[in-house]
Amino acid sequence: MDGLIYWEVSSTPLGIQITCRGHDKARTVGTAVATFQKLTAEREGQFCIVADLREMTGYETEARVAWQEALRRQRQRIESIVFVGARSALIRMGAAAVGAFSGIPVRFVHGWSEVPAAMKGG
Repeated sequence: MDGLIYWEVSSTPLGIQITCRGHDKARTVGTAVATFQKLTAEREGQFCIVADLREMTGYETEARVAWQEALRRQRQRIESIVFVGARSALIRMGAAAVGAFSGIPVRFVHGWSEVPAAMKGG
């Protein structure tokens, strides 16, 4: 492992934030998914997911499938997923697949200033 923290998952006033950095070839997604599951268990009612992909450079199929399954299990509670800064077509395609296979509406925005409107369906 190269010391980079690829995944950061936290609870915020906006919902649950997932930050992705680099390309997790070390396959550390399991720890991030476990944190996500813990945070969803602590949260009441419905919420949104905000995924910051601005620093993501690639992903492994294992990571996409792990997130799809984790999100699918919570789909009744997740109003939408807002993806911030998905720069490449590959990353946008993978993010769209996560939403589609999870059964959760997704929105793509370029920057954080667009997140509140996207969360409201704008």
